[in-house]
Amino acid sequence: MTLHPRYTLAALVSSAILVVACSGGSDAPSERPATSVTQAVATLQTVTQLERSVGRLKANTAPMIASETSGRVIEVLAEAGDVVEAGQVLARLDGDSQRAQLEAARGEVLQLRALAKNQQARVERLSGLVDGELVSKDQFEEAQSQAEALSSQLASAQARLSSAQLDLQRSEIVSPVAGQIEARHISSGDFAGVGTPLFDVVSADALMAILPVPQRLSKEVKVGQMVRLHSLESPTEVIEAPITEVRPVVGMRSRAVEVVVTLDNPGDWRDGGSVVGEIVLAEREAVVVPPISVVKRPAGEVVYVIDQEQSIAIERVVEVGLRHAEWIEIHSGVSAGEAVVLSGAGFLTDQAPLAIEDREAGSAPMDGASQ
Repeated sequence: MTLHPRYTLAALVSSAILVVACSGGSDAPSERPATSVTQAVATLQTVTQLERSVGRLKANTAPMIASETSGRVIEVLAEAGDVVEAGQVLARLDGDSQRAQLEAARGEVLQLRALAKNQQARVERLSGLVDGELVSKDQFEEAQSQAEALSSQLASAQARLSSAQLDLQRSEIVSPVAGQIEARHISSGDFAGVGTPLFDVVSADALMAILPVPQRLSKEVKVGQMVRLHSLESPTEVIEAPITEVRPVVGMRSRAVEVVVTLDNPGDWRDGGSVVGEIVLAEREAVVVPPISVVKRPAGEVVYVIDQEQSIAIERVVEVGLRHAEWIEIHSGVSAGEAVVLSGAGFLTDQAPLAIEDREAGSAPMDGASQ
């Protein structure tokens, strides 16, 4: 059945009136509810890129004490594990042959000294006679030659005496450094020849921290970069020292290079102990925001900047850098000093109305970071 156009127009007018009546008579669009949020301020701070590594301590000075003379061991005065001072006697050899050589050298020096003295006196007497032509010049020159030969022999004998004295002193085995006895290789009654290993001593004063670093960072770690070190036993005692060596050999299993840091022992660190190192790869000024200000959206990671005049959220896509437990570095998208949404950012969309709470939170101060 076909309706007359007059009835069709009437139906349309009636429908329009019904819609207006149902809307309460207002032509304003419905408003979005405001989201309650807190705010923080993006700040410019120094961020530190760190690489954390757990390594080992090694004595920088660990001499193997060997015998410098020969003899039978008559006394051992140190055991493995003992802490010793530089110059402390660790063992004694009998020293019989050294004393005999010393006495022989001393007697030779006394004899040659007397001969040289007498010959020098003869030269002085002949000097007066040759001037008066009472002796020939050849006799005088021969006496001078004999005096010079005796003087040379005396010097050689005195050198042998000094060597014999030193050899006798070496029959007492002393520690060249302050440290700890790591191993004892002799016992009383053993015969020690020149070069026989006697003790291994580890110096307690100078240490090396050896830290493995992933191969991907081999071009980023360099001699002179600072490293923060602490032992597992005393994590609050932090030492800062520069890298002194980067060993380029890559381990077959770990695929890591080794960073070496030399340091003075702070007191109770020991050879073979574990050490934690934080290598400072880079430091720079950067904009940071609290971690909860950065949320994921289809466009990527975003931060909601607060339009204070309109109390709305402006969605900004950001490029992030270093991440820390208390802040995230922002490369682009937000500038220092801009107010950003802190709590509540996860419930927002672009242009969302905001109800900003009074309390204001800022980013925490930095104390290092890692990628």
